[in-house]
Amino acid sequence: MIQTSTRHSAVRLLALCCVIATTWSTSLSAQSPSFPTARVDTRRAQATRAELEATLLGIDSILNSPGYSSRLRDAKRRESALIRERLTDGDLRVGDQVALLVEGEATLSQIFPLGPGRILNLPGVGEIPMGGILRSEAEAHVRMHLGNFIRNPQVRVQTLIRMGIRGAVGQPGFFNVPAEYLVTDAIMAAGGPAGTADPNKTAIRRGGTLILGHAEVQEAMIQGTTLDQLNLRAGDEIIVDEETVQRGRTIGIIGVVSLLTSLSFLAFRIFRF
Repeated sequence: MIQTSTRHSAVRLLALCCVIATTWSTSLSAQSPSFPTARVDTRRAQATRAELEATLLGIDSILNSPGYSSRLRDAKRRESALIRERLTDGDLRVGDQVALLVEGEATLSQIFPLGPGRILNLPGVGEIPMGGILRSEAEAHVRMHLGNFIRNPQVRVQTLIRMGIRGAVGQPGFFNVPAEYLVTDAIMAAGGPAGTADPNKTAIRRGGTLILGHAEVQEAMIQGTTLDQLNLRAGDEIIVDEETVQRGRTIGIIGVVSLLTSLSFLAFRIFRF
């Protein structure tokens, strides 16, 4: 009897050890990332003021160090200028849209355009100035103003950027796209890359000036960087594989010239006889 009891105890102990080992292993795998892991941007889809200021400090350390390439330093200078402008002037511009969802308020739960002077004009509320406000601050800013008319308003805010998307895309034009969109999302809003276009040859311009080149946009696509994190604003243009468009135009012109030449030769032959 003693031996049987001892055997049962040993079996129970072994089973308990197996359960503990399995639980511990599962816990470790849940807490520890698998390797190798992809690099992930841990910033919010819409950068806060503190995050932008921290990014500036990191850029300054790069610019003050001789250990980085001139290409990277030029890119960081451009990024620094974009961030400083955001911190001073805010994100929202005339032409942008603000999508509101206010609990219990159907008239306020709509998409509203930003008017002249960067004013958000809401029915029954009036004008809310949005100048100097970052997108990440828009929800708290609108909630504060609505608090003067609604008790403890429950508000959700989504900001839409009016951007030009052109080049080798299905439907080039201007589109209002959410600020938390990726570059690839914005391109798909314009019908996606056209024909044999290479999305890796995408650049971003502001007022005709290049602010993000092919390499920078390609990196943003790989990292899943949002339009907000790229410091974009209303009026910026995403241009997909402009070389393909130019090639198409050149081929088209050559085709027209060739056709005209053929018609001229045919007409000459006809009227000659």
